[in-house]
Amino acid sequence: MKKSILIARSNLRQAKGQAAAITILILLAAFMLNLWLMLSLDYKRNFDRCHDRLNAEHVTLALSSDDARLRDFVVETLEKDSRTEDYRIDDCISTFGSFAYNNGEVNTDLVIMEKEAALRRSIGKAELVEDNASSNGIYLPVLYSTGTYSSGGAIDITIGNDSEHYSICGSFNSAMAGSHNCSMSALLLTKELYEKLEDKKIAPRSTLVSIRLHDKSESENFEAYLENTVSSRFPDVHAISNSYAQVSASRYISQMICSGIVCAMAFLVTLIALVVIVSNVINYIQENMKSLGAWMAVGYTSGQLVFTLILQFLGITLVTSLAGIGLSYCVFPSVNEMMASQTGIPYEIRFLPLPAILTLAAANGTVALAVWTASRRIKKIEPIAALRQGVQTHSFKRNPVPLEHTKAPLHLALALKATLSGMKQNVTVCITMLVLSLVVVFSGLMIENMIVDIDPFINLIVGETADSCISINPEIKGRFLQTMGSDQQIQSTYLFHTTEVCHVGGIALMATISDDFADVNNQNVCFDGRFPKYDNEMAVAAKYAREHGLKIGDEITLTAEGNEARYLISGFTQISNNLGKDCLLTRSGYERMGRLQNENYYINTVDKVDIDAFNTEVSEEFGPDIYATVNIRSVMNGSTAVYVSLMTAIVIAVLILSACIVTFVLYLLVRTMLNSKKRDYGILKALGFTTGQLVLQTALSFMPAVIVSAVLGITVSALVINPLTALFLRGIGIVKCTFSIPVGFSIAAGAGLIVFAFAAACLLSMKIRKIAPRTLLTGE
Repeated sequence: MKKSILIARSNLRQAKGQAAAITILILLAAFMLNLWLMLSLDYKRNFDRCHDRLNAEHVTLALSSDDARLRDFVVETLEKDSRTEDYRIDDCISTFGSFAYNNGEVNTDLVIMEKEAALRRSIGKAELVEDNASSNGIYLPVLYSTGTYSSGGAIDITIGNDSEHYSICGSFNSAMAGSHNCSMSALLLTKELYEKLEDKKIAPRSTLVSIRLHDKSESENFEAYLENTVSSRFPDVHAISNSYAQVSASRYISQMICSGIVCAMAFLVTLIALVVIVSNVINYIQENMKSLGAWMAVGYTSGQLVFTLILQFLGITLVTSLAGIGLSYCVFPSVNEMMASQTGIPYEIRFLPLPAILTLAAANGTVALAVWTASRRIKKIEPIAALRQGVQTHSFKRNPVPLEHTKAPLHLALALKATLSGMKQNVTVCITMLVLSLVVVFSGLMIENMIVDIDPFINLIVGETADSCISINPEIKGRFLQTMGSDQQIQSTYLFHTTEVCHVGGIALMATISDDFADVNNQNVCFDGRFPKYDNEMAVAAKYAREHGLKIGDEITLTAEGNEARYLISGFTQISNNLGKDCLLTRSGYERMGRLQNENYYINTVDKVDIDAFNTEVSEEFGPDIYATVNIRSVMNGSTAVYVSLMTAIVIAVLILSACIVTFVLYLLVRTMLNSKKRDYGILKALGFTTGQLVLQTALSFMPAVIVSAVLGITVSALVINPLTALFLRGIGIVKCTFSIPVGFSIAAGAGLIVFAFAAACLLSMKIRKIAPRTLLTGE
């Protein structure tokens, strides 16, 4: 063991540069692997810890009435159901509202409660995160309490057609209502302001029902059952609800995306590191054949020599993996800050033993396996042959580029000769470039479809967008549509209303209703089959259909307001608003079950129309019959800003990482080539070749593999990148990604990668200038 350690130390001293490059590759791999494990194994569990700490509900139901008969009916329903473990009923104000956020706007269903009542709740209580002890004001969810909405600032909230101005007293955390991603967002008012808002009667006094279940996996089914039961008995009461399953998934969309990308990068970097290590071991055996033969001649066994190599690389990997784990904890606060801007739940950073253990086991295990696999050829070496540099008798290998017959320029011919005689080097270069080509194409995809132009991302994730959404009293439908049709500012107006229905034998689905889906802007929402045309047709989310074994042409039964109807599936949709739990119905199709209490119309305006001014104008014209107006473009800007900033950071990181990987891999290969061909370079210099010519030959010897693998990698990656992206987004309901492929960027990036590789190879080959024929002849 001691002798093996001494040999390993000697090998490391003789190859400090190679050890340093391998160290950096393993450091990056361990860093990303541990970061991925932290995100995937513990980060989402933070929701469960928060949920348990606050004794949060598994199902939340907010009803736009505080009628005693309604509450008695809810209590009776809950008491009869054996799934109910505990429940609580509270007073609240439930209303649709909006406020400025992230250079845009947030609009959501608001559940407004009196602060002290919210903090005292036995189920679903809120916890204050920040409090300036002000006597009057509002407390915002942690998600919004940044920048202009920090403690001591002010906020304007639009409720219906009225705007309320509040001083911000602090922030709070709520597991089930702490973000617009929860279907509802809670706000806490001090007692005086809460009573003042009640007295204004701009929003109804409401009932908040919080239910804990014996089995939280039943949350979606129970939510659908309870809302349908209440709506069938009280059809005029507006209900909003959420479930544990929905909230736990929707609040961690950014975590899922980031975790998937980091996982892929960790795998790719680890693969490159292992390929480089295998190549390094093989070259080490070839270069040190005489030394290996001498050691075997004096009594060392092949097993001891293999163990020495494993010990050498495991020593590097163990120390570097620990450093990578430490680096992941240094970077994690910044990652957590980006994640928190979407999750809205504070995360306490602490040391996690399991990810660290798995990272160490994966890194050291794969390196040990790779070294053992590559070094097994030592067992086939005979001492006599090893002393002859591995040559058994004579070598009659085919000369790939005979210089006396080739018509190619001399420097190019010598470069091709080096290329064709170094197949192991070519394999390493090809794998590296193929992997990095995929990374480059993915970066281009995100830049073109998300960072530069956000519309493709919105169309894929959100589905349908317009300029404005106006919710009206159905009684003014005719006059409203006539006015919109005669307004020169408007291009089109169409019904696009969402309400909840229940799939019998399934769960609650968010139904989008339109008179004619040919009017909608995004015709790609229904990607398989077609939109529903008749009152007995519907389109359902592809993710939900796959989970329940549904096919186009099948019939399913839906319920709403206590009525049932059967529908034929005409097509599959994909949008992430409801995490793949939605469907499309025509107005006549929905009216087989119930009637719309309000109607939401999407409006497309001509260019340069001030949407906020237009919404104000419509509200003033129709008065109280306009229930709410939404500036959809502003809402999209506010909602997508988080994802754009996250993806921008990821793209910059992976591009920098790609450049670093190319540099380190080429450094290892160039250094190996210079060491193995030092004598050849000395002879060439003695024959009159200059350092510049030899540097050019060395760099050119890498170019065939670089160019072929880059072109092949870019081409293949362009073909597979959309399916791979859909794989990352499958958790939010996306099954088919339709992003436009950035052909121009991909070609330019591929060319840039080739040029960068050539420049790096030239710079790294400058060590040739230190090779002198005289020193080689004197044996120095």
